[in-house]
Amino acid sequence: MQTMQPMGGDDWTLGFRTLETEVSGRACPVEGDVPAEIAGTLHRIGPGRHDVYGARNRHWFDGDGMVHALRIEDGRVTYANRFVATAGKAVEDAAQRRIYAGFGTRRSGSVLSRFLHRNEHKNPANTNVLTFGGKLYALCEGGRPHRLDPDTLATMGEDDLGGVLAASDLYSAHPKVDPFTGELWNFGASYGKELGLSLYCTKADGTTRRVTTVKCPFLAMVHDFAITATKAIFILAPCALPRLPLGIMLGQRAFGESLRYTPELGAHIAVVDRASGEVRWFAGDPFMFFHTVNAWDDGADTVLDLCAYADGSVLRSFVEVMAGVTPTLARAWPERIVLKKDGTMKRTRLSAVSLEFPRVDERDPFRPAKVAYGVTWPESSSFLSTPAAIDLETGHAELAPLSAGEFAGELVPVPKRGGTGERDVWLLTLVLDATKRQSELRVYDGANISALPVAKARLPHVVPFGFHGNFTPSAPLLS
Repeated sequence: MQTMQPMGGDDWTLGFRTLETEVSGRACPVEGDVPAEIAGTLHRIGPGRHDVYGARNRHWFDGDGMVHALRIEDGRVTYANRFVATAGKAVEDAAQRRIYAGFGTRRSGSVLSRFLHRNEHKNPANTNVLTFGGKLYALCEGGRPHRLDPDTLATMGEDDLGGVLAASDLYSAHPKVDPFTGELWNFGASYGKELGLSLYCTKADGTTRRVTTVKCPFLAMVHDFAITATKAIFILAPCALPRLPLGIMLGQRAFGESLRYTPELGAHIAVVDRASGEVRWFAGDPFMFFHTVNAWDDGADTVLDLCAYADGSVLRSFVEVMAGVTPTLARAWPERIVLKKDGTMKRTRLSAVSLEFPRVDERDPFRPAKVAYGVTWPESSSFLSTPAAIDLETGHAELAPLSAGEFAGELVPVPKRGGTGERDVWLLTLVLDATKRQSELRVYDGANISALPVAKARLPHVVPFGFHGNFTPSAPLLS
């Protein structure tokens, strides 16, 4: 496999190496004390294979998905990892070469071959992993969800959600659980002459329905959305395909290569009534975004917190990291958007500290969160790295102490037993220590994230930088 060479002490490039090794049931040495009340499995996912039989992917989003399962019980940590066995990966494994186009990587072959096979795509299944209704899913907006065996991580195949999803339908990697109804809400995008966003609802019994399809004013990339107790919210940043994306239509360009940040389009937000499907649109100044924080109803107004970039420069960084080039500094800041009854929208920055991969206490997400947990990009680091807790009322931020060459991923909150406050959580994250050339599970106290982690568990290899994950308790959390 082609891999990048280390670049030195602050070596974020280690996080973009291919990992082919799969292990099962490996005990992890633990330093400190994992709180006994943390009992269950942390699932994380991200690209495991960046180099496909000697051909390097051009974009961070393109690698074949690998699931990492950290089972935690009685203070012990056991690790397993496994590729999601997608149909596209099986074809490339059999051919021993890269074949398919990715989000930002063109299909291999000649101009004619790319044209003839322009409608063939691979779902990398690499963006999110969660348990719902006793089923474990690997998700990527490039296709349908894949079901995995919760015990072995073996791939059971694509899931059509009871026949609701056709083979060509897309299903987002950012579903939202309504903790009060037990429903899972999600969306899927369809690209043609116009963009359609289909809203789906899966009940606690597993039955899924398509609630409505929202027609959009331009062909935007939509990665995440939000829900309140009564609404679904779609944010269209002006990161869009041209009206006639000939490069994609002819098979000569990947989807991501054709996206352009086009600020003159502005930002458009659709507020959809979850019961009736009625849509109301809002328009405002442009910004770029990937992830929402949370949302809630405020009388006749709808309020949304998200992480907003000033422009589209972040798009370059996803390509630069794959080439081993120090990425363009691209920071997102937590912002609040009030979508008012009179049809106007108001944006307010909530902190001077940047934030990505945001998470909040998810026991009651339909109210103003007081604190958001995530990862910030400090001046001293060459890459997104440092766990942070941001007070969304004051803007004050607390940062975890990291050494040079350490890079943390998304923080997954686990409620403390008996705790009711938003900071009554444990925070689980994977950290790459490039100096030691190892990855660790770290456990932070949400009430004091600026302290050293309460526990570390050393993993058997370097885990490539991933995207998202969730914690599945082995039994219902006790209050």
